[in-house]
Amino acid sequence: VPPSPTASTPPTFSGMSACAADVSVRRRAGVETTLRGNGTSLGSDEHLGAFTLSWALVVYLATCSTGLKPFLTLTDRKSWAWELTAFGYFLKVAQDNREKLAGYHWAKVLTATGIAAFGGGLVLAPLIVAMTPVPLIEEIFLWMVVVSCYIVHNLGPWSDVLSALMKVEVSKQIFTVFFGIFKTQQIVGGLELAAKAVAAGNMLPHSAYFPTALAAPWLCGFVGGCGGAFLPFANGLAPIEEDKVWNISAAFLAPLAYLIMTRFCGVDMLTAKMTICVFRILGDLFPGPRDNLLRPLKVALYKGTNVRSTPLPTVVPVKKT
Repeated sequence: VPPSPTASTPPTFSGMSACAADVSVRRRAGVETTLRGNGTSLGSDEHLGAFTLSWALVVYLATCSTGLKPFLTLTDRKSWAWELTAFGYFLKVAQDNREKLAGYHWAKVLTATGIAAFGGGLVLAPLIVAMTPVPLIEEIFLWMVVVSCYIVHNLGPWSDVLSALMKVEVSKQIFTVFFGIFKTQQIVGGLELAAKAVAAGNMLPHSAYFPTALAAPWLCGFVGGCGGAFLPFANGLAPIEEDKVWNISAAFLAPLAYLIMTRFCGVDMLTAKMTICVFRILGDLFPGPRDNLLRPLKVALYKGTNVRSTPLPTVVPVKKT
């Protein structure tokens, strides 16, 4: 019996997801065509908009911030530099994950963006030393993630325009600076939080061999710099299978350098924090020179310690007899 003309079959979840993804792709393709339709003038408008946005941010920070050091160490609370840097970080995280999350349900988009933004320094590092996660204390971070996620994914053509602006090189550099500053805050924040937690702990006697805690601060600093790469935990240890990911290398080296400077060389905390922040930002902005500089150091380290620099093969061929 043929179905009634008024009857309708409810769409399946997979069908809805595919439809949403198709609509998203077609919408973005239309905006891409609009932005780049005649090749030159609209492309120039795109670059002009990115330059204007970046110039406005630079001028405000240069004229209203209390100085370069408070800006790089995220301690300037007299101007809006703190808020601009934090929101710029969350906006970049949302933008970096935009294509990967296109077409998904809003709850998954928001959760995945939150994991990428909070996973290491703001959640995992405090939990390692049984402390309250930072987003539950500084609640503005939670709302910044919600707003940035909404702006990047749910404003229709305006989201696509913003995405195009953020892909222009000058804008990418500005948001890379914001990213480096906030990521340094996560590293140092997790490190110092662990140091205070160990010093304040009274459940067990402190180590007789290490009056100054090193392992816990370094671990939390490392997790603060790259912990989000391991989430969700289904990723396993893939991020550290090979020494080829800059975020992992930076998260390893930055807390180590900070500990040496502050615990053994007498450098004050803010100066050490600014130093590793500059190191992180320069590494992000200049990947070629960064790799050329680190490559011989890594080779010398691996040879000097006799530590294997590449993983063993996961599949071993077996000859048939």
